[in-house]
Parts: sequence; structure tokens; C-alpha cells
Amino acid sequence: MRVIGLRPTDCILFLWTITSGGGGEGVRPADERRIQITNVSRLRLEPGVRTLLGGWSQEHNVYAFWDARRHTSFGRSPSLQVANETLETAVEIGIATQLRPTAGGQEVVVVVSPSSLLWYLENGAALQNAEGDAPAVVTLADATPEEEREFIDSAATEDQSARRYDLVETMRAYRDAKFRPAVLQAYSYKCAVCDVDLSLVDAAHIVPVSHPESADEVTNGVALCSLHHGAFDSALIGIQSDYRLVVNPARVSRLRDLQLASGLPGFQARLPESIRVPASIEARPSPKNLRLGLELRRWPSTFVA
Repeated sequence: MRVIGLRPTDCILFLWTITSGGGGEGVRPADERRIQITNVSRLRLEPGVRTLLGGWSQEHNVYAFWDARRHTSFGRSPSLQVANETLETAVEIGIATQLRPTAGGQEVVVVVSPSSLLWYLENGAALQNAEGDAPAVVTLADATPEEEREFIDSAATEDQSARRYDLVETMRAYRDAKFRPAVLQAYSYKCAVCDVDLSLVDAAHIVPVSHPESADEVTNGVALCSLHHGAFDSALIGIQSDYRLVVNPARVSRLRDLQLASGLPGFQARLPESIRVPASIEARPSPKNLRLGLELRRWPSTFVA
């Protein structure tokens, strides 16, 4: 047993090794994997402390977690199962879920890659509350806003609609948790405009999240400090398809009309001709995304090249 101190939540984590199913041929499914519970007769659920019950698969390099609330006590030689297919899905996309029958009803088993482990420890409880909607996690891991809305609107009851809304929000947080570190790493944790680090750099979406063609991929992101992120999102500055930085004359005119242009000359003077792009070509912003990002932020057509 290990105790992990997280803020704002403390967790108690029980972790075993995931192995192939036991019992011999014909006794257990060939594609089944499991943890064998040892040295623990019961799990004590403490108020304000999240208890996690999981396993590590050396075969697949993923973690699986069962719902500890359904396993507060164990009988003779207890084991908990997960399908090999679920583990393989998590290898492919980073997360997967499986509904598993228990004496107390269906249990949601959640499988995550190591890169998503901390996210799961902090946010994963919502997945195990998803009940029958949990299989949608795989689809929601890469869903468009329209697909998310259709998923919520197709709920049969108000309770299911509320549960689906929570699940959509959880999976949005999951995508952001993957997107941000990938983008920051590509830009060496420095602003693509001014090279500032100072823990003030964030991952900006080039095509806004609300658009159907937006994606949480590195090629749809750029690392920007707080100042330049705000200027980018408000269409004061833009990035053209050849990575050149441009200033929006319509936005400048509007700021001057509102007497909000103080400091603008110095701001413009410090802008480089082009952004600094990642060394890896595969991580650089997509020209298509850059053009669409300008269009969606209502830049004059002469800048969308």
C-alpha cells in the first residue's frame, strides 16, 4: 500500500500486478487479465480521502482501476478482472473503460496510460460514476463539440443528461491534460513569440475549441505567455500560415477608439517577424489550422494567406 498526497485530494492507493487469468484452460476466458488481491481483507473508505484499487500491466504498460466502493471486503482468494481488449484500447488512445458485473450492479473499470495517471488520480472518480454511459469514454476522448452535444441531448432522462454532461466535462479536461504538456514540451516550455518561460506559458488552441474542426493535437497548438495568449485569442496578433506574426489593424483601430491603446507602440516593436517553431516538423502548427484560426477570429481576408 502507498499513500499519495495530492492537492486538493488525498488518495490511498492499493496496487497489484495484472496477470493473465488463472484457473486453467476452459475455466477463465483466454483474453481475461486480473489482479489477485493479497494481504488485504477489506478496504476502509475514509471521508475526504479517495481510495483507489488498481493494477499495473507490465504486458501493456497501462494501469487499470476498479471501483473501490464496490470492494470494501474480500472473500477467499479474491481476484478482479479486466478484458485484454480494454487494456489494448488504452494502449492505443490513452484511456478506456469497461463495464463489469458485480453483486452490487455494474462496475466501471478504467484503464489509463502512465502519462494520464496523475490526471486519473485527481479527476477519475467521475468516470466510475458514469454507469452505463462509461463505454462512450473512448468516443469522447476525441469528440467534436457537435458529437458531445448529441451525446448529451440523446439522454433518456434528466438524470442521465446530467451524468452525461459531467462525463463530457471530464473528458474535455482529459483532452486538455494531454494537449497542454505536449504543446509546452514541443516549444521547450517557452513562449513562441517572446521566449519567456517563468511558468507563465500556456498552450493556446489555434482553431478554437468550440469549432468542429478543432483538435487537441500539437499541430493545433502554440505555446504562448499570458500576454501573447490574450493578444492571440482577442485577434490583436495573428500567426499566418508561414509562421509570420501580424498585427490586426481593425483591432488596433478599435482599441484606439476606446482609448485602450496605451503601450501599443512598444508592444508592437517587441514582436518578432515570425514565431519560433518546434524543431520537430511534425509538431509545428498546421498551415491549414493557422488559416482557419485567422478566419474564425474574423481577420481581414488579406491576412489569411
